Amino acid sequence: GDPIDVRENVSFQGKGEQTRFVHANFPETGCAIAVEFKKIFMDEWSGEPDWAAIERLRAMLASTVPVLEAALRGMT
Repeated sequence: GDPIDVRENVSFQGKGEQTRFVHANFPETGCAIAVEFKKIFMDEWSGEPDWAAIERLRAMLASTVPVLEAALRGMT
């Protein structure tokens, strides 16, 4: 495939606001996990999605749910 551009904040500047909000407002019950996908699922400038890459990323992320649920249950 094409080389992957992994420079930080090339087009999008993430600041972690959602994660900070959840942790500040729900310190006992909220769990915000920031997940960043590099520019492998779309052309970031044109907005054209790569549907096969999106499906692979969706499957990878979904496969983490049981592990995260087990870990979070162990924290209570």
